[in-house]
Amino acid sequence: MKRLYWIVSLTLILSVLLTSCAQPTPTPVPPTKAPEPTKAAAPAATKAPEPTKAPEPTKAPEPPKAPAPTQPPAPVAAKPLKIGVLSDVGAGLTAYGQMLQRGFELGLAYQTKGSNKVAGREIQIIVKDTESKPDVGTQRARELIEKDGVEILVGTPSSAVALAVAGVAKEYKKIFVVTPAAADAITGASFNKYIFRTSSSASNDALAGAKYAVRELGKTFAGLAPDYSWGQDQIKVWKQIIEANGGKFVAEIFAPAATTDFTPYFQKAMDSKAEVLFVAWAGATPLFNQLQEQGVLKKMKLTTGVPDNLSLAASPGLIGNKGLIKYHYTFPKNPVNDWLVAEHQKKFNAPPDLFTDTSFAAAQAIVMALEKTNGDTDPEKLIPVMEGMSWDAPKGKFTFRKEDHHALQPMYTAEVIAGPDGKPSVKLVKELSPEDCAPEITAPKQ
Repeated sequence: MKRLYWIVSLTLILSVLLTSCAQPTPTPVPPTKAPEPTKAAAPAATKAPEPTKAPEPTKAPEPPKAPAPTQPPAPVAAKPLKIGVLSDVGAGLTAYGQMLQRGFELGLAYQTKGSNKVAGREIQIIVKDTESKPDVGTQRARELIEKDGVEILVGTPSSAVALAVAGVAKEYKKIFVVTPAAADAITGASFNKYIFRTSSSASNDALAGAKYAVRELGKTFAGLAPDYSWGQDQIKVWKQIIEANGGKFVAEIFAPAATTDFTPYFQKAMDSKAEVLFVAWAGATPLFNQLQEQGVLKKMKLTTGVPDNLSLAASPGLIGNKGLIKYHYTFPKNPVNDWLVAEHQKKFNAPPDLFTDTSFAAAQAIVMALEKTNGDTDPEKLIPVMEGMSWDAPKGKFTFRKEDHHALQPMYTAEVIAGPDGKPSVKLVKELSPEDCAPEITAPKQ
């Protein structure tokens, strides 16, 4: 037991010694001063961070500069307005053709205030000679429309030509303003919606002259007229009005329009025993002087339309005649007529004539209507504007009657007297209102 105790103890001691020899002896480390406690660095007073500057507001980008305005291109000139005037220039009723052209030209100048433009459109007039022949007139009208590009027609001195051209206007759907042609059929039996007339008609003339004649000159009448539409209309309506007012028409006498010797026709008139000879004739003619030379006026009184200025001056045989007159430049007292008389005298060295005023009125009507359609010549726009339209013309107030497009207008009765120089002159007897001499409506409904 004891022995066992020692063996165990010895074993333990040997184990300790062996362990000690195996580990190197550590080098003694001098004691390190405990590091001085790090002074908390006095916190450098941290400046509060400067407030971050708000970024400068971004300027809204400047809108791109509009490019310097370019001069707008010059406006394209409006298409010229071409008006075809069908007149008698080298043959036919040339004196009336001249009145038509002069009156129309001055009417445009007056109504456009000298600009010769309407709704920005320059007005161009193209004149064609009809020679007072219907076939020539229709040919010229077609040329004006198809080749020259006219949009409106105006004319004609001859009623027969006007009736023919009315058909062309309808075919091509062009407004046709009629002056100075006077046949009733133009705005009567042969009327179509494209026709507007500023001239007086045969019925206008008769209503102005026939009532006066049957009241003042006698009760029985013979009539002498050229054998074509206008002359036939004159005899027809004078007969109607004379007989409606208590008179009697006892002889209807027709002669070719080119007649120069009226002896056989005067004889027929005297043979009829009528108290009054009614004469309807157009253009320069020896007729009135032959009446005096052959003693007809010693047996019959005369009533006729007072003719144009030149024919009147050359017809002393008319002195003493009392009858209708469509227009005389000394009769109307208004600013439009004053302007016409002054400008006509200045431009042509002569006063306005028998048909100058209605041709002037035609130009006025066209310009006024186109101002309302802004230059559009489409008949479907012009017709409603022109129907019922009234305006102040040289002779006074004109109105296009809706039913037949006839311009109602004043008319006159006058007496042919000897002027201070002994030449024929005129004296106003009476002015008739448009209502006094408004013809019956005979146009077919359109």
